[in-house]
Amino acid sequence: MEQTVITFIFVSFIVFIIAALAEIGGGYLIWSWLRKKKKVVLGILGGVILFAYGILQTFQPAEFGRVYAAYGGIFIIMSIIWGMFIDKKKPDRYEIIGSCIAVLGAMIIFYAPR
Repeated sequence: MEQTVITFIFVSFIVFIIAALAEIGGGYLIWSWLRKKKKVVLGILGGVILFAYGILQTFQPAEFGRVYAAYGGIFIIMSIIWGMFIDKKKPDRYEIIGSCIAVLGAMIIFYAPR
């Protein structure tokens, strides 16, 4: 495999992961503020992080529709992982199967040769 292809895959995947953490983390802070009655500063910080998430996705080397379609699969599995570590919720087999299918779809959407 050519070095530039490997670099493209690695860098774009890292951007997807960082963006997912920003979206989930920002949303979680807003959720905590409103649902768990935490301080308003968490809601503000969550909003800033969600704003950063919107900027992060612009670093992807593809058009908007493909980036967001592929990101959906990454977001699904990252949400399951977030739940495991933050909410201490063990995923059931259907969540695991569904996450794997979503990530496979995301990889096909984003990384298939064109």
